[in-house]
Amino acid sequence: MKVVAFDIWGDYGHFRRFFTTSSPLTYSFPPPTAVRGIVGAILGLDKGTYLKATADLSVGVRILVPVRRVRWGQNLIFTKGRGGGFDPTLFGRRKGNMQGSVHTQVKVEYLKEAFFRLYVGGRSAMLDDLEALLREHRTHYTVSLGLSELLADFEYAGTHAAQPLPSGAYEVTTVFPVDVLEDLSGALREGIKFAKERVPVYLDFDRIPLLYQDVVLEVHGQAVQVTVKEMHRLDNGEVVYLWPPASTRIPASR
Repeated sequence: MKVVAFDIWGDYGHFRRFFTTSSPLTYSFPPPTAVRGIVGAILGLDKGTYLKATADLSVGVRILVPVRRVRWGQNLIFTKGRGGGFDPTLFGRRKGNMQGSVHTQVKVEYLKEAFFRLYVGGRSAMLDDLEALLREHRTHYTVSLGLSELLADFEYAGTHAAQPLPSGAYEVTTVFPVDVLEDLSGALREGIKFAKERVPVYLDFDRIPLLYQDVVLEVHGQAVQVTVKEMHRLDNGEVVYLWPPASTRIPASR
């Protein structure tokens, strides 16, 4: 399988956790659904087509720097009047059945100085287009880390051949699902810190999550020696986990 790798980074990132509402929290890394969105932006695929166009691709994520989070209050303003448009008369006072001021402040969590390596694999001709754009540092749409305001930069990191590996002990560099973990005792040493997060893995074409998985990550971005299955080895020796196409895991996906 051909795998295209590229680095992406930015001052801040936010990949909203599905269970947060008024005080948004962020995942520690872009989940597979976000990776497909980033690939779609580079290739120029809009929101209505990128999920279907990238459905046959495999994706993986490596954390390249320690995960850091910051939180601050963000001021929001209610800008919809009775007719659904902006109504400046609402400012500073109550109106209609609105409770309290039109101003509100929420605490939002962001990743600070986020840096990741993304892997995109498959046998699609789309990978050739992705590789060409990355080499030339070009995109069709602006790339961001989760939110449109959080602009990101990127750099081509190489194209590799990937071979599937049997179950065994490997030094794994990417995040991976709990489902593929068989033993992590070999990684329990000083300086290693694991975390587990439940992330969306696949969306249907209406952007509704089809599957969530618990994922293991090393928060400092270090490779870990673990016994696992369903891994791939790249031709540079790196062992990575690649989420397979949705059709191989979600037969009923539309």
